[in-house]
Amino acid sequence: MIYPPPYFESIRQRSLQRWKQLESDPELAAPWRQLFNQVQSPRHVLSELLQNADDAGATEASVQIDNKVFAFEHNGEDFTEEHFTSLCRFGYSNKRALHTIGFRGIGFKSTFSLGNNVVVFTPTLSVSFNKNRFTLPEWSPAWRDTSGKTIIWVEISDYERQQEVEKNLYEWHKSPVSLLFFKNIRSLKIQGSEISWRSQGKGPIDKSEWMALNLMHEEPFLVVRSEEEAFPEEALQEIRQERLLGTGEETSFPPCKVEIVLNAQGRLYVVLPTGVSTDLPFACNAPFIQDPARERIKSPETSPTNRWLLKRTGLLAAYAMLDWLGKTTLSTKERAKAYGLLPDPPKEDGALENICSTAVKNAFTRWTTSSSLLLAEDGMLISVNNCIYIPKHILDIWSAKQASAFLDDRCRPVLCQHVESADRGKLLRWKFIEEVGLRNLLDVLQRKHVHKPDTWQQLVKLWSYIAPEVYSFRSKVNTDWLKIIPVTHSEFLYPPNEVVRLGEKKTLHSKEDWDLLSEHLKVLDQDWLNFLSEHRRLHTG
Repeated sequence: MIYPPPYFESIRQRSLQRWKQLESDPELAAPWRQLFNQVQSPRHVLSELLQNADDAGATEASVQIDNKVFAFEHNGEDFTEEHFTSLCRFGYSNKRALHTIGFRGIGFKSTFSLGNNVVVFTPTLSVSFNKNRFTLPEWSPAWRDTSGKTIIWVEISDYERQQEVEKNLYEWHKSPVSLLFFKNIRSLKIQGSEISWRSQGKGPIDKSEWMALNLMHEEPFLVVRSEEEAFPEEALQEIRQERLLGTGEETSFPPCKVEIVLNAQGRLYVVLPTGVSTDLPFACNAPFIQDPARERIKSPETSPTNRWLLKRTGLLAAYAMLDWLGKTTLSTKERAKAYGLLPDPPKEDGALENICSTAVKNAFTRWTTSSSLLLAEDGMLISVNNCIYIPKHILDIWSAKQASAFLDDRCRPVLCQHVESADRGKLLRWKFIEEVGLRNLLDVLQRKHVHKPDTWQQLVKLWSYIAPEVYSFRSKVNTDWLKIIPVTHSEFLYPPNEVVRLGEKKTLHSKEDWDLLSEHLKVLDQDWLNFLSEHRRLHTG
């Protein structure tokens, strides 16, 4: 058994006096109750407790529901007098650093959404709180040895609440991206199943890191962090209003950073997940100002803080992509992965999700459109509209330089083949590149004599590639003028109506006769026919 620490009774008496004051003045108590009720959602309990644990320096946390009792524990530091005072107040926070902005002193109070009584055990405390007077601590004789940890128990009131919180635990297990944004926590055990993030080493650029979930062999997540930057004055004014800072209270705040996570859903986080899911190719974490219900964030149209943070997020993504593309020490295959950070063009939609993503995208494009951001096949970076995409099928037939020479009047460099199709689609939708594909090839083959591919196998690939379009019932290709036939003593291809076929060489009296005839006629290359015969035999025999 342990006894209350010296500061306990004075804190309890202050809280008791405040409740007597509130209960004697319902008009004064109403705003408290209203705000308290707004945070009563079982969906937020785990998120809020994890945030508090992270602030306490915890590296590990666990949550369990057993016999209708919700139990949360962490290995962070014990409560100090200052921390316990904050726990027993409402509308107040002792957090100065803007890892989050949020509302003040309500994190722990979300536990009352599960039940009417909350018990807290630490190495030095054994207290309980009742929902009727949710900041008033009562000393509990039922202390248990916590082995140095902090434990929070709540008996869940009904089956519906239990279902809701279990659903939230499942969501955390399925998508635990928030853990990446905590300062200290990297391991969370849910119903006995552990989720842990482990570093896979430095990322491709400064302030980036590859992280793997449970050391699984799936593609890792790339976390990119910005430099810290001071808030602009209009943002500081908004933050002071949100934190209800009065005269004489601390009004200066340290610089903050923003973070993005590639390969994660484009959700916005305030360390904890918000209900804003964007179409961005990365998750965003920043100290956004949230709405009163802590479901979403305030619209950047009305919040200068959120507007500034979203702009910084776009600039961070743009800088990271350009820096990654410029790492010539990496292979072109590795550099091409940088396009994963490229978002799609903005949508014309007034929904909050699109307003937020558009703010990010506008900042992104302002930084990138004047830059050389197109990775060419030879590894060079080319400016917007000065690079073309040629499908791999064509580049399997001719080299990039050959294909560009006859397919593009400007002979522009060819986009690197290692760019993923999804990323290439984004480049096309932004109109950063132009696609030169099958139809362009068919048009050229009807107008120009192009170089014969280096091997017969490549020529087979050409015929196979164009065949579905040429022989489609909707085709407008004039096959008589389609220059795809190899002839003797020529580096170019010719159309069927310009080519003759002669018998075997032995039908002519001498090589000189054959050469003389070939100078005046476009004679089908006999080696091509021999190759086709052998090719057919191998694939049908």
